[in-house]
Amino acid sequence: MATTSDWPEFESLTTEQRQAEADYFARMDAAEAYGAYIERMADEDGDEPYDDWGVPAALAGAAPVPADPDPAPPAPAAPNVIPFRPRPFDRAAHCQAIAAGGGLRTVALYGHQHMRTIGKAGARATIAKHGVGTFRGIVAAKGWTGPRRPELLADLAVGRDLADLDRAA
Repeated sequence: MATTSDWPEFESLTTEQRQAEADYFARMDAAEAYGAYIERMADEDGDEPYDDWGVPAALAGAAPVPADPDPAPPAPAAPNVIPFRPRPFDRAAHCQAIAAGGGLRTVALYGHQHMRTIGKAGARATIAKHGVGTFRGIVAAKGWTGPRRPELLADLAVGRDLADLDRAA
């Protein structure tokens, strides 16, 4: 008695269908090899924790999954429309710009008291490690004069300018 099957004969498959079938069975072989590896590890280690170091060993004996036979070509690179002009890198200016932004962000997030606390801790650490003379030298070299002293005339002038801007808006 002849049996009929819903499955097509291999000879009647197209190239794409044959490739898809080969890929499918390659994945099945890899899954079986990994399953056998997991069972082997369960027999050997029981309930002991298992690290990731052994996973590649499980797949070493498995058949690799075939790559795409017709991969898309890489996208072409954009043309360089701006000519390259090397400029010297000013590390000091770069670091100052970064530091200023970071300091302003810290003040915005945590306030002036936080910055004052950081400064006092830094001063104490510098004095403890290098002495008062070194600390005074750093302060003089940086031009730090301590807390801002209010100047009545300058503050009034700024206040007038701000009031004028407020009225204009």
